[in-house]
Amino acid sequence: MDEMSGFITHYLISGPLLTDFIADKADKNQIRYEQYLRSIVAERNKPAPSDNIKIGDKSELGLPWEYYYPGSGFVNISQFSVTPKKVELLAATGLVAQEDMEIRAILWTYTAVDVWLGDQKICSVTEPVYKPIKKKEIKLVLKEGYNALLIRMQNLAVRDTRNIFGIQLLEHREKVAPALPDAEHAEPFLALDHWLSGIEMKGNRIYFPADAPCKVYLTYDDASNDKDCVDVSGMSCADVKRDMVMAVVYGEIQHKKMIRKIELLHNKKPAYRQSASSDEIRRAMFEELSLMGAEPAFQPLRFGLFYVLARWHLGKKAVQDEAHINQALEQMERREDCSDFFLAGLLRMMQSFSLPAALSAKAEQTILNYRYWMTEDGSDGMCFWSENHALMFYICAFMAGNQYPDKIFPRSGRTGLQVSEVAKDRIRQWLADIEEYGFEEFLSADYMCVTLGALLNVVDYMEEEESERAVRLVDLMLKSFACHTFRGSIIAPQARIYRSVILPFTQSAQALIHLLNPETPVGNSEWMVFLMNSKYRMPHHYASLMNGPLEMEYQTGNAWVKLEKQQDYMLTSVQSPRYDEKPSFWENISFDDSADIESNLYIKSFNERFHGTSRFEPGVQGYQQHMWYAALDNDTVVFSNHPGEMADDGGMRPGYWYGNGIMPAIKQQGNLLGVIYDIGEDHPIAFTHLFFPASKFDSVSKDGQWLFGQKDGGYVAIWCSDAMVPHNDRLIDCEYRVYGTRMAYICQCGSKEEFESLGHFRDYCQTLSPAFDHSKLKLSASNGYTLASIRSENKTQYV
Repeated sequence: MDEMSGFITHYLISGPLLTDFIADKADKNQIRYEQYLRSIVAERNKPAPSDNIKIGDKSELGLPWEYYYPGSGFVNISQFSVTPKKVELLAATGLVAQEDMEIRAILWTYTAVDVWLGDQKICSVTEPVYKPIKKKEIKLVLKEGYNALLIRMQNLAVRDTRNIFGIQLLEHREKVAPALPDAEHAEPFLALDHWLSGIEMKGNRIYFPADAPCKVYLTYDDASNDKDCVDVSGMSCADVKRDMVMAVVYGEIQHKKMIRKIELLHNKKPAYRQSASSDEIRRAMFEELSLMGAEPAFQPLRFGLFYVLARWHLGKKAVQDEAHINQALEQMERREDCSDFFLAGLLRMMQSFSLPAALSAKAEQTILNYRYWMTEDGSDGMCFWSENHALMFYICAFMAGNQYPDKIFPRSGRTGLQVSEVAKDRIRQWLADIEEYGFEEFLSADYMCVTLGALLNVVDYMEEEESERAVRLVDLMLKSFACHTFRGSIIAPQARIYRSVILPFTQSAQALIHLLNPETPVGNSEWMVFLMNSKYRMPHHYASLMNGPLEMEYQTGNAWVKLEKQQDYMLTSVQSPRYDEKPSFWENISFDDSADIESNLYIKSFNERFHGTSRFEPGVQGYQQHMWYAALDNDTVVFSNHPGEMADDGGMRPGYWYGNGIMPAIKQQGNLLGVIYDIGEDHPIAFTHLFFPASKFDSVSKDGQWLFGQKDGGYVAIWCSDAMVPHNDRLIDCEYRVYGTRMAYICQCGSKEEFESLGHFRDYCQTLSPAFDHSKLKLSASNGYTLASIRSENKTQYV
């Protein structure tokens, strides 16, 4: 049991079992359709799982019972599903009570869950939700001795899926102890779990606890790497290879591997090309992409069709090219989520190349029968409505209609010419919206490469008016990235982000920065294939914005972004709430039954509900939004967030390092920024944490409530109202947790040029004398800085 939070941490599980799930009922409103699927996916009144549980034996699901590792407090089997499926999972744990007693507890879940205590059902959540997490109070009537807890979880898997539940004890934790069924066989797993959690690392040396419960091994990248595998049983330490980026320590019990991954962040460094021109870089990137999937034996690749397109543009066909194209066609036929990406590539390919006869016929049928919008006939789990997906579907429809102008597209009943006309109107609405408000998925260094691909199809295959408007928007995208580039990498608050947040030079849009400026770190993305024959020309003059001081603030979507960039540091954020003089917001109309559900404003409103709001306010449920960054180098960044899950690499949105469970209050004034978190009682994660990678700095020190970092001539200082507790998970010496539901941070940046020395900078920070009133949620500093957090709620964030 987690002593800090009260969550039960150890379970046996069977599953997940995934089966195809689709309803005959269709709906032109995808939110409503998926809500309907969730309402029927869970079978009611199913009996408790059998309590005759043995590790390795099969449950009623036909899958073996296994020890669940790692135990963070949640059973978290989150996943991404490209088509709708039903998820089923069984779990079992237990509590040993010192006496007969009652304990108040909470079940946290996004799923449908039934819980039995012994043979009595004590809790039932009948319908899953997408977000936010559900909280249900339960009463555990325990008898002295062992008490079995059995759990049945059911959920709808569609795109990113939160297969999560956790049980939190609210009282009398000192009088109960966790236990597992099949205790004799579970004991070796518990022992290995405990041993793996005791691993420490300093520099390039891993230190192992004594008395490993079984043979244990050290390898790299993943546990299947036999080439570099070393038996470390009985060893107290081992040096890791200096060029490796992931160390893997594992043991095996009853043919089940338990694996601890340690990311060697200090070995992850940006790479550069020496003395390469922009043209040479462009050719090198395209050559690199063309090599993907060019092997004689077919290896399925998600973007295999894109790599074929790269080869064909270079005049280098490969033996498996038709197989890659056929794979993409099959994904489109199944209408997998993101199959619109492959369709955009296919339609682009067909503008320049002829397909072999058999593939051409199959492509025609696939294109005609595709579902280009959620109001067309059919049902599936495709995401139509994010900023990048919406334009992608629009331009695909436009190009498909032009490809087959006289054919009937059966899902809409329109001719190709009509399909193109409808799509053209939608594209114009999308362009006009971005021209007025800026990008809603602003500065998203992974997602905006997708938007780039869609825009380049507009640039290259629409008429002059739309083409020129699209060129200006690509320019705007690249200019924004250039402004937020520091020492060659994009350092930016972002509307949607993934774990690449911890190492900005690994983000997809690094490819664009590298194309703009050859002196920046190397990057590449499959979406660069769309540039190969495009008439769009990179605005290389924007490279001048990457270097030198820059102070700016601006609106994009509903957000207000601030940027302070100096030679030796950068501080940037979105304000929560906005403090600009005359805030202007677009309004969400997705709850208006009379709204035009095919208008761009409705789709934009739809997107806000699913993928998070850019109207940042403290207390609002978060998604993938990244709120602030301080940087001293392109791989040396600092930020805080409220995690959406308990442990690194859980796969959720929001995740451990990316996004926020609950939005904070934020205000930036020049090179100082304040943050207040008020998590509240309706979110299970009662801590925030700070990303502060010690190995990336030249020096790190702590003085009272202040944490200082220095690299080259740049300085950063973090103050927190509550204790910053070092914590190691997948990352070592990178994380400080702050436990509680209310806390505040201050981030102060500076440089040798401004403060003469690190000592002078430290002295200045101490004079700020920050103070935080936990009850009134007010933060202040001696220089006149103030920030107050007033809790808000945004009903669009409940799905």
